[in-house]
This record gives sequence, C-alpha cells and structure tokens, in this order.
Amino acid sequence: MKKKVTVLLLCLSMLIYTVITTSDNSFVYADSDDYAVIIYSDADWEGDSLKLSVGSYDVSTLTSSIGNDALSSLRVAPGYQVTLYKNSGYSGSSITVTQDVYDLTNHSFNDMVSSIVISECNPVDDTCIAIDGITDETMVSLLYEFAPRIWLASDEEYYPSSVEWALQYMTRYYDEDECAYCYKTTETLSSATSKLSYFYGNLESSRCYSFYVIKDYNNIDLSYWQYCPYNYGKKVLGQEFGNHVSDWEHVTVRLAVFTYDGQMYVKPTLVCFPYHSYVDTLEWSEVSKVSGTNHVIAYSASKSHGMWATAGTHTYYNAGIFKLQDVCSEGTAWDTWEILETYQYLYWWGRAIGDSTWTGYFEMEYQNESSLCGYRWGNQASGSLFGQDILATGPRGPEGHSALYDSLVLR
Repeated sequence: MKKKVTVLLLCLSMLIYTVITTSDNSFVYADSDDYAVIIYSDADWEGDSLKLSVGSYDVSTLTSSIGNDALSSLRVAPGYQVTLYKNSGYSGSSITVTQDVYDLTNHSFNDMVSSIVISECNPVDDTCIAIDGITDETMVSLLYEFAPRIWLASDEEYYPSSVEWALQYMTRYYDEDECAYCYKTTETLSSATSKLSYFYGNLESSRCYSFYVIKDYNNIDLSYWQYCPYNYGKKVLGQEFGNHVSDWEHVTVRLAVFTYDGQMYVKPTLVCFPYHSYVDTLEWSEVSKVSGTNHVIAYSASKSHGMWATAGTHTYYNAGIFKLQDVCSEGTAWDTWEILETYQYLYWWGRAIGDSTWTGYFEMEYQNESSLCGYRWGNQASGSLFGQDILATGPRGPEGHSALYDSLVLR
C-alpha cells in the first residue's frame, strides 16, 4: 500500500508541474498562460495584479486595476522590455526593465508609476547560456555553473559539516508535539546554552546540497544548501538568545528559460539571500561573482550563518535599545562547486542526478519509523527570558522550505 501511495504522489507531482519539451526545444509549462508582463501592487509579486501585452497603458488603466502610484513589482517574460514612467502621458522620470523585478524599491520607483509602455526586444545577451533541453546532464552542468562561493566569517566557530557526519551524534525520535519523527542530540544538553563538541562542525566532511526546482512562468531555481550542526543566536544584554541545534541556510539563483530563433536558453535573473526571518533578493547584475565566472559570491554570517550579498555588519532588527546584527567577512572560502551534490526536487519527490546518490534525509516521510528524514533537525526549545527562547526549536530541512516546494517563492 505504501508503494502505491508513493507512486500516486509522484504522478500527482508530475501532473502539477508538467514540463513539455517539444521537438523544436521550446520550453512550456502546463500551468503557464501566455503573457508579456504582469504588474503587482505589492512587492514579492503579491497583491492586485494585471496581465499586459505589448502596448501603452496610461494612468486610467492603472487606476482601474492596481491603482495609480501603486506598482511595486512585476514579471517580465524574456523578449519584452517595460518602460515605467512616474507621470501620466508617458512623461517624467522613467526606468526600463527587461526581467522580473521583485521589489521596485530597489530601483527607487516603488509606488511611483503612472504610465507604462511595453515593447518587444531581443532577449539574448551575454548572460544567456544556450542549452539543448531540460535534461539531467544539462541541469547538473547548470548547478555547477552557478554554484556559489560562500565566505565563512574570519571569526567563525560553528562550521559546516556533512549531514552524515553530524548524525552520528544525533538520535531520531518520535516527537509527540510535532506528530512526526525529528532529530535531537544523543547527548542530553545540560542547559539551553550548552555547547557539545560536535557543534563546532567538520569542514573537511562538509557538502553543499544543491537542488534544481521547476517554478512558474518558465523559471528554474537553483538552490544551494549549507548544513551546520549548530546555530549560535545573538547575545543581548549579556544573554544568549536564538541558539538552535542544526542550521540549514541557502542561496538561490533564478534562471529564466526561453526559446529564441529556434534555440533554447537560460538567463540568470535574480539571486536570493535569506537571513533569519528576512530575505534580500537582488538582480543578477547587482550580485558579485568570482572573477570570470557565474559563481555567485555570498557571505555566511558569523556563527549564525544567515546569507548576505556583501561583507560587513548588517542590522536586520533595530529595537532602539539594542540591534540584532549579522557580521560577515572573508575568512574561509567555501567553494561549493568542489563539494556539490546534485538533485532535483518536485514537491514531495526528490531524486539524485549526475554522480550523486539520493538520500532519504530529504524525504517527507515524517511518520515513517524506518525513514531517515526529520521534520525538525534539532532539539525542542528550552529556556526563556522575556518571552524569547534561549534554545529555539530545531529548523526544518530543505524539503520543508518554500524555496523547494512553493511554485513561485525564491527563499
């Protein structure tokens, strides 16, 4: 019975995201409508929306749909360019974009658009890579092509490891609160701030777990995951907060897929850097790369491992009397293409591609006693001060993050 259910889930997954590669190498999603541009009233492609084709759209069109001075994000299919004007009648300051924009705040144009002109353009530029189709061989090549260099901080103490290395110090058990199997330390923690020797990681064993994921609107996301046995939170007024056993962090590169003049291409458009409960999504042109390559450069925050696009001190929460900050620096270069494992993930189903071997750690069989997966990768929360956990509950694995299972989301 279990085998039949697994097969049914696999079939359902494939139906939800059917990819059709036709004889002329065009790339079509079964759930994708024809469109040139979709405009949204909110960032992150949320809020009121309107699909637009080639043409000119003055303030009256915007007012009757998402509103005047309300445009915050937009999707742009390859082969189109969009000129946004601050004033009606296609006048005033303007910008022209040729790809998806996650948040117009980054262009200093958020909630400032009163008219729009959409026209066709050649989508092929020097960032595009010609491919022969969406095959395992192609996707392995692309995962290596865009694999990031992640700078571990110069004062890092809690280094990455492989999952296999860390699990020798962990026990899988049934968590009654989660109604699922989870992982916790085999050795009992004597306090919420206890530090076991394996928490400091094992860089020599570390691996980068990479996934390609088919997304809406002819996009493919390449998602690169770092596992660390421990996350050190922050110290506020002399007290540690937000520590947790196990830490999964990632960087995602989004590729647009299109066919032009009979040739299929992928084009990098966006890069996602999540940190804690936040995320920075930058356009490809804004992101640093290893010289002469497509290897994105990311910075893993000291001891807490949030991913950032630049070095330095980053404030992500300001409470007035204290700030929560991540500090990033160029300590150890973690070149993920040298330690890459390559997979495809499609909702509940994942598989290895290339030379990698699929591991049960990334499955969703959380109620299966014989599985290796964990709904949570760390001990339950313990210790509290001012309503904040000192030791927070362990995180979900990659398969539990929207970056892999959500049809739209990057992080």
